[in-house]
Amino acid sequence: MKRVLGIVVLTLLASLLHSADYGTCFQAAKDAEEQKDFADAEAKYGEAMALATDSHQKCKAILGKIRVLRNQKRQRDAEAFAMAVVEDEMLKPPESRQILNAVAALLMWTVSRQNDALNLLQQAQALECPQNSNAFFQTYYLISEIYLHRKEPQPAMEAIGNVVNVKGQHPANLYRSHLIMGRACEQLGNSEKALKHYQTALEYGKRVKYTFSVEMAEKAIQRLCK
Repeated sequence: MKRVLGIVVLTLLASLLHSADYGTCFQAAKDAEEQKDFADAEAKYGEAMALATDSHQKCKAILGKIRVLRNQKRQRDAEAFAMAVVEDEMLKPPESRQILNAVAALLMWTVSRQNDALNLLQQAQALECPQNSNAFFQTYYLISEIYLHRKEPQPAMEAIGNVVNVKGQHPANLYRSHLIMGRACEQLGNSEKALKHYQTALEYGKRVKYTFSVEMAEKAIQRLCK
């Protein structure tokens, strides 16, 4: 019995030490990123990935590495890296969805890659995650941004409609969603309906507890009320 307890204690201690190593390494990566030492940050996020003990930890490290690759203007490397790790066995569907969202966000502003971004976002939709999560919101937000960029307001509204009808969605996400709806209505030539969405966006923006800019909604309202 004592031997079994000893093994359990040692296992727990090893797990705690492993977790602490991850935390130290991840913080070092964040510090390097903030100091714009992107090469060191990239290496440290890679180490944190290897030390991760669960899906959440691994996803945070992966997203960190994607960011620093992007900040080094290594878009192709970021895309290749993300697609290589998105099916990692440790990752659960919500975290895999976050990574696909991140890759799509890299591609979407290059017109020739927008279809690739949409394909990735379609894959992301198939990965289950809580409907009130940021990962759920981000998928549809990015889809709607692509369609608005293409001057296709109807599919943009249909995409973001998946968010505005979800109970429990964060007010910051609802703020951005109604901004999308307002922009889409403007593209359709319906300024009255656009104004209502901008006003709704402003209401949600004011509910956000942390420092949050509602300038876009305020400017849109002022413009349409002239």
